[in-house]
Formats: sequence, structure tokens, C-alpha cells
Amino acid sequence: GGARISSRLVQRLLNDVGEDPDQLPVLQHAMMRTWQRWERHRPDGSPLDLDDYEGVGTMARALSLHADEAYLALATVRSRRIGEKLFKRLTERGTDSRETRHPTEFGELCAVAAAPAAEVLEVIDKFRDPARSFLMPPFGSSLQDDTVVDISHESLIRKWERLDRWVGGESNLFQFRAGLHCRISRVRS
Repeated sequence: GGARISSRLVQRLLNDVGEDPDQLPVLQHAMMRTWQRWERHRPDGSPLDLDDYEGVGTMARALSLHADEAYLALATVRSRRIGEKLFKRLTERGTDSRETRHPTEFGELCAVAAAPAAEVLEVIDKFRDPARSFLMPPFGSSLQDDTVVDISHESLIRKWERLDRWVGGESNLFQFRAGLHCRISRVRS
């Protein structure tokens, strides 16, 4: 792209990535956001630097902040609630308490969200916008009832703090109900 990058930013990126190869998609996302911020704030052509990287949240929060931008761009409380239901359905917490992707057909997502296809599509499109690409299939692909919608990369599940709260809250509610059922069963015995 014809830009330069400061040596102190290179060193920070190497430190932030460490030895974990799972960090590479997160690094890619953070660098894309850093580049976008640099383009907006550096018309003088100075190199990409720490303030650009830190301004997007670094590797620690860039993905979460970007996903929140999409969520907060949803115009209504109803569309945000649809977004929450959609991502809860597309994320599954296993018995090992690790979240994984749960690809789901578009028709089922509409049913889970209790919303018409047009409203669900509007929410999905905020998250599959080409500047984000958090959901698949890609932006512009038509969605039929049997089209499978999926989170594009599990790093979104691991890094989006809001999604972690949603899935964690649902898991805690399930554990509470299971515990309550066990206590009621013992009382009846």
C-alpha cells in the first residue's frame, strides 16, 4: 500500500502475537482496522504507529470493538434483540465450556428470532457487510430458508465481549434451572 510502519509498532505486534498461531486471524483483523484508522487520521503519510494500533483496541479488543460497532449500528431495540438471538443461536457452548460455531439455516434463525425474514436479513447484513465479514455467506448472497448462516471465524466468538456475556448468561440460566430441578426432585423424594 506504499505506507511505512514504525519499528516500535512492529515490536509491539510481535510481542502481542507471541507464539500462539491462533492469534494470526486476530492480528490480521487488528491490522486491517489499524490501516483504516491510519488512512483517516494520517493524511501526511507518516508511518503507521502505536497510536493507530491502540486507537482500534490492539489485538486484545479490536475485534470486540468492531463487532460492537455493527451491533450498535442496528437502528432499533428490536433489531438489537434479533441480533442477540441470532448470535446466541450461531454459538454453542460445549460441555467443556468452550464456545464453538453452530451453523444454522436462515429459516431456523427467523424462527428463533421470532421475526420476519426481512428483519433478520437486515441484521445479518450489518454483520456481513464487506467491511466486517463477521457472518457467512458473503454480503450480496441471497438467503433462502435452507441457506446456512455461520460465523466466519471462531475468533469472533472468543474475542467479542458482548457475545461472551450473552452466551455466558444463557449458560448460567441453564445451570440455575438444572440446579433448581435437582433441588425440587430431592424435596419430592
